[in-house]
Parts: sequence; C-alpha cells; structure tokens
Amino acid sequence: MSAYNWQQIVRSTKTMFAHASRATGVDIGTSLMKTVVLQADHNGLSLVDFSLQSVCQTDNPDERSYAGLIESLQEKIKIPFGTMGTSLSGSSVFVKSMTLPAMTEKDLREHLTLELDRYIAFDVEDVYWDVYRQNSYSQLTAEQEHVLVVAKKECVERRVEAFRQDGMTLRFVDVDAFALVNLAVHNYGYEGSWLLAHIGPTGMVMVVIVEGEPVCIRKVPYDVEWYGEFFEQIFIQKTSLEQREPRRNLETSETLLLEKFVQEMRKQICETWESFSDRATPVSSRRILLSGGYTAAPGIASILAQSIGYEIQLLDPFQSITIPTGIQQDVCFQNASPLMGVAVGMALRGARYD
Repeated sequence: MSAYNWQQIVRSTKTMFAHASRATGVDIGTSLMKTVVLQADHNGLSLVDFSLQSVCQTDNPDERSYAGLIESLQEKIKIPFGTMGTSLSGSSVFVKSMTLPAMTEKDLREHLTLELDRYIAFDVEDVYWDVYRQNSYSQLTAEQEHVLVVAKKECVERRVEAFRQDGMTLRFVDVDAFALVNLAVHNYGYEGSWLLAHIGPTGMVMVVIVEGEPVCIRKVPYDVEWYGEFFEQIFIQKTSLEQREPRRNLETSETLLLEKFVQEMRKQICETWESFSDRATPVSSRRILLSGGYTAAPGIASILAQSIGYEIQLLDPFQSITIPTGIQQDVCFQNASPLMGVAVGMALRGARYD
C-alpha cells in the first residue's frame, strides 16, 4: 500500500504535530463515528467543524462496512479535511507493555522482527506492528519498557480502502490509547503522573502517563455484558441520535447499578497503578482523568472520587482548543463533546501550531 505506512503508527507525544494547518481526526466506534476538524494558526488551534454519525452495528465489528459511512462524512463536512487520520481499537488491535533488556532502536526492531511470534497470538504474516520506545530511556539501563502495537492487516487495509474509494487519503492510522495520550498532554502538559481511564461500550482503556509519555497501557473488558445496555437506558433518545443527552435523575435501581459499575472501575484503576513498574511515583501525586462516552453518566466522577480517594477530572477534549460561538451554542455539539476525545487526539497528531 503505497499511501500507507504502518511503521509510523506510534509517534512520541513530544513530536505529535505534523506540518499541516488543518487536520481531521476520525474515530469509528461500535455505534458512533466521531469526526473533528481542527485549524492551526499563530493563535493556536480552533475547531472548524465536527460530526457525529450513527454506525450500523454487526455481529463482528471487524467485518463492518465503512463505504456508506465514509461517503456520508463528505456530506456533513464540506470544508477541506486537510491531513486526515483515523484510529483503530477493539479486537482489531493488540497493545502490550513490554520490559526488555536494554538495546538500541535498531536492535529492538530487529529483535521484534525475528521474535514477534513470541509476543502475539496472531500469525505474524497477517499483522502490521510497531513499537513505542520511551524517549526518557536514551541512556542505557539494565531493562527498558516499550509498548508493542499490533493490528490485523485486513482491518487496516479495509479502513484505508474505504476512505480511498471516496477520494480521501488517510495520512496515518493510530490507536485510541495513543490518541488519548496526545489529548492529555495537549491539555495538561508534560508534568506529573496521570492515569487516563477511557470508558466506552466495549471496555476500558487504562493508560499511565508520566512526564508526558505512556508507560503502561491496559485494555480491560468488562466483567459483565449488561453494562452497555444499562448505559444506553440512562441516555434519552431525542429527535436524533446526535442529540442524545444523559438523564439528570436516575431511579434508585439505576443508581445501584451505576455504583456497581464504579466499583469495577475502581478495581481496574487500582490494579493498573499496582502493575505500573515505577513504584517511585508517590501516591499523593497520582491523578486520574476520565474520558469516553460512559463518563457522561450523572455523578460518575464524584462517586468514583469518593470511592478511590484520588484527584479525578473529567477530560474536556476541547479545553485548550478555541470553539467558535456558533458551535458552542449548538446543542448537538454540547451533547457530543464528551465523546470526541479520540477524534480530537487524532486531529492533534495531524495539526501544527506555532
């Protein structure tokens, strides 16, 4: 595929901005496709357009057809897209934190090229892969931590081809975890230790970020299958899917179910901190960011904060991005904003500001 190079999937968050004045991030989820178009100039970044579209669900998300979905994107967003990228998630992507003996970048890639089948369950011939090497490990130590990212070739190629058929070229493909790192660093800077918990329909993505770099990534499926149906029930369907918003008052039974869900979140957050290898990070300096559609449930952040005792913030994808007044007043945007984190993170990778 001449228009695509998987070996550039993972870039350091410290060099995440490409040379483009306008960039588009597309996040195709299990039920919604989120698109964000950002404009970069000497004043920073501004949102120039967005869309939220329903995705027809199938039994196997990897076999979902994107043809009509991508075509409708051009109808909703009529301005030039600029540099365009999309993200992969779910079963099509495998992300693994690894501790390996210290070696150079060249030796690391040669090792994984020869030994990749030791680390993954897929056939090596059927996947694209890349490895994220932390910048902080420029000096040789006994061991170094890396993040291995693997995706099924079929899924990547189908996604790229769907855009190509409608006259759009994907300049890069990334994974949701790294898009969220881009977003967190852009909003909160490089200092401190964060655990970013992305809560969506298929499970949780836990990312530990230290000094602006991802040092631990965990993809966690839910213990029970009814969470998705429960969260759909606490959202009111208005005139269209794009205008849904959470109910402000929950019934007693729903509150109890929400508390059960928060207990699982608490368990996974604690396990992620415990599995994080940098034990020197003091507990008092650890902070938690929540992102994803399920964080819009009423009171979820406050319930979790009371349960876990850490500082918790809801991640606002547009905290450091200028939003025109017309878009700010758009009810659809107000309801969609919490869902846009991955799409914004993708757009950030393709945008540049001075």
